[in-house]
Amino acid sequence: MRARRASSILLALLLPALAACSGGLEGTGDANYVSGDGAIVAVAPADREAPVEISGETLDGDRIDLADLRGQVVVLNLWGSWCTPCRAEAPVLRTAAEEVDAAFVGMSFRETSFENARAFEREFDIGYPTIADTGDGALRLGKYAPVSPPTTYILDPQGRVAALITEEVTSAATIEGLVEDVAADTPADDGSS
Repeated sequence: MRARRASSILLALLLPALAACSGGLEGTGDANYVSGDGAIVAVAPADREAPVEISGETLDGDRIDLADLRGQVVVLNLWGSWCTPCRAEAPVLRTAAEEVDAAFVGMSFRETSFENARAFEREFDIGYPTIADTGDGALRLGKYAPVSPPTTYILDPQGRVAALITEEVTSAATIEGLVEDVAADTPADDGSS
């Protein structure tokens, strides 16, 4: 009887941790990371913080800098080859990248082997570049830094986090709607006049 009760208590404590790879935006105080219940969060233009500064080597060995993509909406997807929801959403993101008017960039997250990440890209025929993150890329997302994947960010043309999805993306239409919303709330004047 005691063993059954101890097992039940242990299971109750572990279930939330085992439920998924990631979740939604929670008030985390000074922790500054994304975690929780799975959500789509929109950030009003007036509330957006500094542009995201992430650059690095891709899984293909090229260099990429998100600053070079300024002027267009960017979809940044953090994923891990070991993450089941990431594997489930990969075909959806591939379709979205083909259909949505935005630049798509992936970023590996806590990979034990970049060869595993390259195999993931081959398996799901990912055509957009993926930054081979060596540990600090996700931290550069500031208060929106994730604890675990999948997390998808929509960056406005200035490179600021405008929206994020802290769960598995299940529809290309979700990405398309967010990209359209971000594009619509961005002033047409880019300051070059």
